[in-house]
Amino acid sequence: MAASAPLRVSRLTKRYRTRDGGSLEAVRDVSFEVRAGECFGLLGPNGAGKSTSIHCITGFYPPTSGEVLLGGVDVHREPKRARRILGVCDQEETLDTDFRAYDQLVRHATFFRIPVEEGRRRASALLERFGLGEKSQELVEALSGGMRRRLQVARALVSGPQVLVLDEPTTGLDPEVRRVLWQILMEERGKGAAILLCTHYMEEAERLCDRVGIIAKGRILEVDSPRALIARHMGTAAVEEEIRPGAIWRRPPNLEDVYLRLTGTRLDHARERQ
Repeated sequence: MAASAPLRVSRLTKRYRTRDGGSLEAVRDVSFEVRAGECFGLLGPNGAGKSTSIHCITGFYPPTSGEVLLGGVDVHREPKRARRILGVCDQEETLDTDFRAYDQLVRHATFFRIPVEEGRRRASALLERFGLGEKSQELVEALSGGMRRRLQVARALVSGPQVLVLDEPTTGLDPEVRRVLWQILMEERGKGAAILLCTHYMEEAERLCDRVGIIAKGRILEVDSPRALIARHMGTAAVEEEIRPGAIWRRPPNLEDVYLRLTGTRLDHARERQ
């Protein structure tokens, strides 16, 4: 691992006590890094260990063992110092619904000791960037689900983070808005942000991620670029699927095919069981 990587995860393990006195290992010996100007995808269904890993990385859960460094600072030994460079968009909504959209961002900026006037400038710019300028004075609870999701991603950016952690950021967004968010994330990567992206969407991972880690049953099975993983595990031969009785569709292999080969589970089927 490169010592200069803004996010470094080394041998992360998380175990929980079960009601019968036993132990459940949700994450086992996970290691990866996210470099400046890189988007790293953590790919897997719910239950694979993605969200537990994210909670340990952001300091919400203490690890059983292993280390998480943000800008070289251990997030569990020095949480306040480490989180200064961190922006987070959780899978679950964490907005304050009794705030106006604009005030939500301005208030969040103060947590990072950003001067009020600068926080106001950033809040206005981000609302426009995310297509929420006309909703700036509306209460969060009055916004649609898709608008609240955009606001939550905008909030993660208001501090200008060096490390951006996004857990299923485009869930509930229509295709057009999803593509706008993709463009924003590519712009942030271009500015040098290290982005950790957890996603179910294969197209999203292939478009945005420089490298991906495929995780299943708490372990990372492979880490490489999407193109390299597809070439190594699937080659260049077309994949045949029966889309309706008697009709065969031939298509290029993709990351979902790689995941199926490595784990025996399709991501769309795994989502249906949650």
